[in-house]
Amino acid sequence: MTNTDDKAKVREAIAVFIDPDSLKQAVRALLASGVSREQLGLLATEHSVRESLEEFYTFTNNSHEPDKAPVTAFVDKNAANEQQDSLGGSLFFAGTTGAAGAVVASSAVFGGALLAALSGVVAVGLVGALASKIIHQSDADFLQQQIDEGHILLFVRLLDASRERDILETLKNHHASDVKVHEIDAKPAD
Repeated sequence: MTNTDDKAKVREAIAVFIDPDSLKQAVRALLASGVSREQLGLLATEHSVRESLEEFYTFTNNSHEPDKAPVTAFVDKNAANEQQDSLGGSLFFAGTTGAAGAVVASSAVFGGALLAALSGVVAVGLVGALASKIIHQSDADFLQQQIDEGHILLFVRLLDASRERDILETLKNHHASDVKVHEIDAKPAD
């Protein structure tokens, strides 16, 4: 997709999940419908992942050095088995947020722009501050609030306009709240 500025655009649906079981069911349904794992991204606090998704992820380290590029926080437990219900991928430290602690994200969040924005960052701030460079400030603030409240955000890259409505319905049918589609630059701004 392109706009009038000839910049490539990526469309992503972002869904807020309060209940981890609903998230898992939504992911299974999306995968069964032909959505690939590479199209899926997660953004959550480290605590939320540890408490809600430990059957899918295992913690890989105890340190995060904010003066270096993001480091891996969690890896997919089933990567070798490629199980159907796996959330797939790795989660990386993406910043800190209030009392909630560290935030982790997969590389698919905002089409990879969030993690790209972190490369070489000396001090990682709030995820909302970084997200506001990618999407509108009010949307970034809302996402930050959801993270702070311990909710898990599922990102789905929308590759096929003819399937977009079905994907959005799948998210809503699995109790996702505040499902919204964002169009972002495929490559982060310099």
